Amino acid sequence: MAIKWIFLDLDNTLWDFDGNAEDALYVLHDRHQLKHHTGYEVDQFVALYKDVNQAYWLRYERGEVDKETLRTKRFTDTFDLMGLPHALQPENIWQEYLDICPTMTKLMPGALECLELLSSKFKIGILTNGFEGTQTLKLSESGIGNFVDYLQTSERVGHVKPSLDFFQLALNHANVDPSEVLYIGDNLNTDVLGGLNAGIKTYWYNQETPGNSIDYNIISHVLFGGIVQDLCHWSNSIIEEF
Repeated sequence: MAIKWIFLDLDNTLWDFDGNAEDALYVLHDRHQLKHHTGYEVDQFVALYKDVNQAYWLRYERGEVDKETLRTKRFTDTFDLMGLPHALQPENIWQEYLDICPTMTKLMPGALECLELLSSKFKIGILTNGFEGTQTLKLSESGIGNFVDYLQTSERVGHVKPSLDFFQLALNHANVDPSEVLYIGDNLNTDVLGGLNAGIKTYWYNQETPGNSIDYNIISHVLFGGIVQDLCHWSNSIIEEF
């Protein structure tokens, strides 16, 4: 069957989540004088927050915590580890972060050029485990939204990647068979495994040399499209192939 839709992950595939999140955390570190209160330099604060945040996202994707717990505890746990007394912990810093971060506009290299090219031939869907309001704002502020025909968030549909239900809902919306879709994402588990298990030809966006992180069961999978390090090169090859 001919390819009709391209599904893409958002964070760290198109939108530079790591870069934008760091910038937002720099603002918060300065705004709340965290070095003065804890002695933590901004880079130390960011590194600690990232570790705590990643652990909570894994628990969220396994269904162990809800979104409100993720949003708030990733900050309070970080402050506790920094030794910041509860009386000095900014009460609504999680909301400040959500107000700041999605408005930032750093994109992964070649993201807009990739979307412009692909959208000239295919329908574009964004599939993300992020929250509805946050992800919608990222699309509008960054310019990504100009190329998107469909946005699906885990919050809205009640399922998270890599579940089959999540991907099936996207296929149902697009009214396509898995063979009529290509998918690309940066996360080996939620994106690549999720896409492959849904029967979709899936690409792994990985700018770094994968090395020992490769799962050779995935590499040998008939639907695994390969490792992508350059979005512009990949989008040109997709246009030529399909």
